[in-house]
Amino acid sequence: MAPVSHFRGRRARRSALAATSAIAVLGLTACSIDLSSLRPGGGEEEPSPEPAEPVAAAPLLESALADLAAYPALTATGQVAETVGSSEVRDASLTVADTGATSGTIRANSVEADVLAADGKLFIRAVEDFWLDQGVFGPDFDDFNENWVRSSAAQAGLNPSTTLAPPELSATLAAIELDSEEAVEENLDGTLTYRIDLAGERNQVWINAETEQVQRIAIEELVPEGAETGPQVRLDLAEADTAAVEELYDGIITTAEDDLTGSRDARIEVGWDGNPEMNCEDGPNCTWSGTVRDAGGDGSGEVTVRMDVTFTNADIGEQTCDDGGTLEAGATLDLSCSADYNIVSSTQQSYTIDGEAQLSTRGLTGGQQEEMLTALAEQREATLAGGAAPSEEESAEDGGN
Repeated sequence: MAPVSHFRGRRARRSALAATSAIAVLGLTACSIDLSSLRPGGGEEEPSPEPAEPVAAAPLLESALADLAAYPALTATGQVAETVGSSEVRDASLTVADTGATSGTIRANSVEADVLAADGKLFIRAVEDFWLDQGVFGPDFDDFNENWVRSSAAQAGLNPSTTLAPPELSATLAAIELDSEEAVEENLDGTLTYRIDLAGERNQVWINAETEQVQRIAIEELVPEGAETGPQVRLDLAEADTAAVEELYDGIITTAEDDLTGSRDARIEVGWDGNPEMNCEDGPNCTWSGTVRDAGGDGSGEVTVRMDVTFTNADIGEQTCDDGGTLEAGATLDLSCSADYNIVSSTQQSYTIDGEAQLSTRGLTGGQQEEMLTALAEQREATLAGGAAPSEEESAEDGGN
């Protein structure tokens, strides 16, 4: 019979009375007398305050960015958008270590999602509505709901590992030229800050006047070194203390140990390229062959794909086989597997075999999990000791895309 591939469809004052009383008294007309001239120095006009000395922007910013680069981790709270002028502005609350290890949340269209990044890989855990809003299609979409899913920077709104890790963020900001040589005093949410205007239409950095640390950034396009584009951000920043760093790493390591090997991958929309084929020979020995492709055409990175095939006959039962491989964005992948019933009979018999294939993705393989846990242990120790250990995959990965 013709091969069948099954996929599930998408859904889509109080007022208060004032008590008053009046008392009749004998009123005397009195004059107001200015006694200020009797005070020492009286009669002299108060001197006008001298204007504040202008603050040079360059050394203030340089010092603040050097401090930022040395943070073991930072907290970032505010809004992000994937690109300049994007209609999809997301609320973000993230803790990002100097290694890029990240944990926190984003909120898109009133739907909150958990975010985790480690060893160059980005994951999101959210309810189904979040993924529907992203327009994600895939053979294992039903497994996305409230489970960790390997994701792209576009789906998260940014890749925190490459844009917000303290050393990378410091370097990105330092690469933007000054628009004004002087910093401007500004009250920012009740705190005295110096606002520094950078080149661009709306690129600004606010530095706390007391601590001289970066307190807020508003950047139209935060483009890390080596990238062509970056997200638009408006974020309040603070240095994370040791307790927060320990909590960050402990949480990520626990998740990597317990949950990530069951994760799926949403970075590429996996689908059949044409119709797969099923052929059976004597035995019956049946083979299922097909080609999968990046059906969305806008995927990123490479995804581990698995094909599980079940051959069925009411009289002789089931046989299964599987195959898998790595599908690169924009490319195709050939898959094929066979199952042999190996029935030996003195008389020739004919069987009708049904076949069904299910495609699925893997966000993290067993080998990748071991590598991630090793890297996280090294990075945790280095961060707490005051120096980041680079991720083994950081240079080779596609930045979590």
